[in-house]
Amino acid sequence: MTSQAPLLAAALVAFGASTLAQSAAPTAVEDETHKHLLCPSGKLVGLSVHNESKKNLGEIRDVLVDPRSGGLRYAVLEADSFLGLGDEMRVIPWNFLVITADEKDSEKLHVRTQLTEEQLSAAPGCKVGQKFDADLDRRIEATFGKDKAWAFVGTGQPSFTWLSQMDGVPIEDKDGQDAGAVTDVILAPQNGCIAYLAVRTSKEAGDKVVAVPCSQVTFAYGRDEVLRATVPFAQSRFTTAPQYVAEDWKRMSSTAWMNEISTFYACDPFWKTTRFASARTMSAQRP
Repeated sequence: MTSQAPLLAAALVAFGASTLAQSAAPTAVEDETHKHLLCPSGKLVGLSVHNESKKNLGEIRDVLVDPRSGGLRYAVLEADSFLGLGDEMRVIPWNFLVITADEKDSEKLHVRTQLTEEQLSAAPGCKVGQKFDADLDRRIEATFGKDKAWAFVGTGQPSFTWLSQMDGVPIEDKDGQDAGAVTDVILAPQNGCIAYLAVRTSKEAGDKVVAVPCSQVTFAYGRDEVLRATVPFAQSRFTTAPQYVAEDWKRMSSTAWMNEISTFYACDPFWKTTRFASARTMSAQRP
C-alpha cells in the first residue's frame, strides 16, 4: 500500500459506519413504492462531486462497469481545474461516492465523497475510452488498499466497459438474430449496479422500446474489440415484453415495475442478488 492509503484510511473511518439514505428516484415521492434510487445514466454523468469540506472536486465523467455482472466498479472523475491535472481524469472506487436525491426537488441528484484533493490527485489517471483489465484493480489497490467493496468477485480476469459506450450497443438473440439495440441504461447508484436496460427492439422483435433486467443481457467485446450484447432467448420474446416509457418515470422507477419486468423474464430483481442486495456504504479502510 502506498503512503496515500493510510491517509485515506484515516479520512474514511469516521464515515464508514454511515449508511446511504434510501432516497426516492427522480420524479417520484419517497414511499414504499420506490424503495431504490434509480436514474437513467444521463442523469448521473456530469454531476458535480463535493467533498465533506464542500469543495467541488470535479464531475462524474463516466463509469467503469463490470460487463458480466452489471456492477458499477469505478467512477471516472474529471477533476476541477484547481487540481492542476489538465485533461487527465481520475479513477476511484464507485462506493467512494454517496448519491442521494434532493430533499426538495426530486429531479436533482447530489454526489458527495470523503476524498480530499490530494487523495483524488493520487488516484490512477485515465483517458477517454481507454481499455482496462486486471491491471486497473492492482493500481486501485496500490492507492486505496484492499477492500471487499471494490474487489473483483467474478471468475476469470476482470474486464471493464465504459458506461457511455453501452448506449447503442446492438443486441442479438440466442440464435444470433438481430434483436435490437440499447437506448438507455437505468442505474441503481446506491446499490452499485445497473438495474435494467431500455432496448429498442428490431422490426422482427416488435419495433418498440422495452425494459430488460441487466441480468438478462450479456455484454462482451469481440475479437474486433467492438462491444456487443446477447440475450438468452429468441427475439420473439420481446414482442410481448413490458414497454419502457421514459415519460412515465414514476412508474419506470417503481418497485412494482421492476418486479413486473423481473417476473416477465423469470429472473430476480437486482436487490435479491447477494452482491447488490443493499445500498452501499463508504468503506472504512484498514491501515
